[in-house]
Amino acid sequence: MKTSIKTFQDVNSLHDLRTYTGAVKKSGKPDLPTTAILDLYMRRNEKDRLTGELKRARKRRVQLQTRLEDVEKEMNKLLAKATQTAVKIRGAAEGGSGRSSNVGGKKKGKIVLGY
Repeated sequence: MKTSIKTFQDVNSLHDLRTYTGAVKKSGKPDLPTTAILDLYMRRNEKDRLTGELKRARKRRVQLQTRLEDVEKEMNKLLAKATQTAVKIRGAAEGGSGRSSNVGGKKKGKIVLGY
């Protein structure tokens, strides 16, 4: 028998819009003509709340996109700066030859990094 483990996204929670719908009637009273006004009022409140939430979500999406673009620009600047620094360091240590040289009369050894 195959069982799958549910993640937090699979479980209904407060963040799921379906928990707010109010589709289940919680009253044992029969529908009266006067309760239609109250139901209409409640649905209007829910519509206003959802509309406001949608506006906030759109605004948040724009903010996230702008921040992603800013981070990308910062990463490009830092990469360029790191590349320039690496060229300066390698150029000074290697003497521009592309191979390791003897600096101070000592031969440089290779460093092996293992994981």
